[in-house]
Amino acid sequence: MSAETSTVAEVLSSPWKIDGLTIKNRYVLSPMAVLQPTKDGHPSDQTIAFLTTRARGGAGLLIIGGGVATERGNQEAPFQPLMRFDRDDFIPGLKRMVDAVHEHDVPIFAQIFPSFGAMGVPGEGRPTRAASPKPVRMAAPRLPHGFYIPGGRTNPTPEEITKAEILEVQEQTVAAVRRAKAAGFDGIELGAHMRYLYSSFLSPRTNWRTDEYGGSSANRARILVDTIRAIRAEVGPEYPVGLRMSTNDHLPDGQGPEGFAEVAAIIEREGIGYIALSDANYESMDNNVTSFSGAILEHGEPQAFRAAMPEVPLLLSSTYDPQQCADAITAGFADGIMLARQMLADPEFPNKVLQGRQDEIVWCDHDNSCLRRLIFNVPVRCHKNPAMGREAVLAGAKEPVSVKLQRPIQGLLIAATGSPVLMGIADKLATAGSKASKS
Repeated sequence: MSAETSTVAEVLSSPWKIDGLTIKNRYVLSPMAVLQPTKDGHPSDQTIAFLTTRARGGAGLLIIGGGVATERGNQEAPFQPLMRFDRDDFIPGLKRMVDAVHEHDVPIFAQIFPSFGAMGVPGEGRPTRAASPKPVRMAAPRLPHGFYIPGGRTNPTPEEITKAEILEVQEQTVAAVRRAKAAGFDGIELGAHMRYLYSSFLSPRTNWRTDEYGGSSANRARILVDTIRAIRAEVGPEYPVGLRMSTNDHLPDGQGPEGFAEVAAIIEREGIGYIALSDANYESMDNNVTSFSGAILEHGEPQAFRAAMPEVPLLLSSTYDPQQCADAITAGFADGIMLARQMLADPEFPNKVLQGRQDEIVWCDHDNSCLRRLIFNVPVRCHKNPAMGREAVLAGAKEPVSVKLQRPIQGLLIAATGSPVLMGIADKLATAGSKASKS
């Protein structure tokens, strides 16, 4: 191990704290909707196998993605199925998963979602809700590499959520946090990013309310200030409560990092254990799902948040180059390093970096076939790691015949939708059809 590699390993293996909890190293498994819970929302054997594989791989902290806090949130979720926290009968299954991770001496947090906001799927008598009636438009050229939406897509316009509904969501979210703690989770994270409900309040671009939840930074922070205050009253001051939030709209009419940091500083006063920095949103996905390491540092978001909040731990996203990560921590712009796609490609990534085995790393190639699978609501796999998504089966669990039969069809779908030629043709046809319908 070279002196430079040794220094990187020393920085990234150093312990740090979230509230009163010590994390053994700087690597954090970022929350992703890849856990394949059961159809009714309980952790499955595959959920546990995926997580324990990453725990053995050296991550210092695991955060499970997309835990829904409300029945409505589960009904409107764009990705199915998700882990559920909206009823007490989910606690035993969650505890089984938490206990399995704890066997590897790794803490686990639950990411809690009350609602998917403008990204939700409406139903009969169940519109989506957000701070203001601003729909999401996803289209080229603001899409990540390997991801195509022929003709683009505009989601249904959400209704403005009422104050009574906000208070109802807050009550349900606190109850979900209580269940997470009862199941043994070491902490929780509120999701306020990517145009989901909470994030819609943070930027003037998506929040033009005239009541106490809109206008000034303090008003736009209010929904999270009140929710975190209520959570703290339930779980106490020592239980880790984190926040994942947007840091930059990356849109001409959007809010920049200084504006988001100003809102975050108001929320942080309620006692946040950390802020996980999430760059851009669904309308600027090219800046959210990047093809190179350290884009968020290049954009200046961690720097702006550190200037506004000198003490709160910050977690970086889309930054995986070990030297870059170590430099960011040493400079004070980061405390934890979140790994998402890279931990799909190589669950042993933390161990390999910390043990000076970087030449053995299987690197994510940013083809984003995993993202295409997520969008089509088929089980997420990684073409760089054939074991990903099949950890339980490879450990001896029985694979249903229906799953075996669907796998080749799903593979063809994902390959076709990742083809620039095929998707270019589809985009031209969709655009021509749209123009014809308007004429």
